[in-house]
Amino acid sequence: MRKVIQNMRSLRLFALILVLSLLIAGCGSSLPVGCPPRCVSVNLTGRNLNGADLTGAEMTDSNLSKTSMVRTTLAQADLRGAQLNESNLEGSDLSQAKLIGADLSLSNMRGVNLGGAVLSGSNLNGAILTRVNLTTVFMRGVDLSKAEMIGSDLSGVDLAGVELRKANLSGARMNGVNLNGAAISESDLSGSEMRGAKLRGAWLNLVKLVGVDLTGADLVGDNLFGADLTGAKLVDARMQGVTLVGANLSGADLRGADLSGAVLTVPLPETHKPGFSYAELSGDNLRFAINLSRMRSILSDTAVSELTDTRLLPLLVDANFQGALYDSRTIWPLGFQVPASAVYRTE
Repeated sequence: MRKVIQNMRSLRLFALILVLSLLIAGCGSSLPVGCPPRCVSVNLTGRNLNGADLTGAEMTDSNLSKTSMVRTTLAQADLRGAQLNESNLEGSDLSQAKLIGADLSLSNMRGVNLGGAVLSGSNLNGAILTRVNLTTVFMRGVDLSKAEMIGSDLSGVDLAGVELRKANLSGARMNGVNLNGAAISESDLSGSEMRGAKLRGAWLNLVKLVGVDLTGADLVGDNLFGADLTGAKLVDARMQGVTLVGANLSGADLRGADLSGAVLTVPLPETHKPGFSYAELSGDNLRFAINLSRMRSILSDTAVSELTDTRLLPLLVDANFQGALYDSRTIWPLGFQVPASAVYRTE
């Protein structure tokens, strides 16, 4: 009899442990009653929603931060104002989803399907969007600072005025993209395709544009202070009024490019004493002198204005045209002496 009682106690203990185990395993993936489809303002922080089907779910203002949603279906879901920061959305379907004003900062969005999605005004600061097709995504007013977009396709996308500082867009396809007035300073766009891109009035200070194809691009009025354009293709590019002080254009192809009115050499302050040299200045005095010159606009960009003197002074040099190609169609600024190191091509 004692043995039977002991066996019953053992069975009860085993059953209790089994129930607790199932509860613990399920608590991370369970959804509130009625969700989906109605998941408005729900708190799903840190949940495991991998592979879940949330098609068309109403998730406005919901909290999905640090949630795992690998290969989750969120097609046509309404995620306006949702918190998705630090979430894992790798391989998920967000086609035609509404993400207006959503917080996607530091999220993993590798391989995500964003076809027809609306991300206007969303925060994608530090998000990973490697090799994502963004050609049909609405992205006006987004913050893509520090975003990783290596190899992604943004051809024809309207990104006018967006924040793209310190982003990695190396190898991206951006033909015909609209980046007018965008802040792209300190970003890496090396090896990207940007044929016919619209970049008028953009901040491109300290950017890496090594080997980029900017054929026929509109760069009118751009600030490219300290930019690395080594081997860049700028054939037929419109570059009127650009600032290229401290830029490296060695090996760049400038055939047919229009550089009229461009600032290619270090301009002196409008009022200066004989023998003036920026190298003798520091701090506020250095910046005051720059503000009195034709390159004053570079100080409107914090990427430049916040540089230490140690980093700023070495960039106050003439643009480098070592081995750059030009032809009879290339238009240089009035009075500019083309360096002998540049290569003239007749064909």
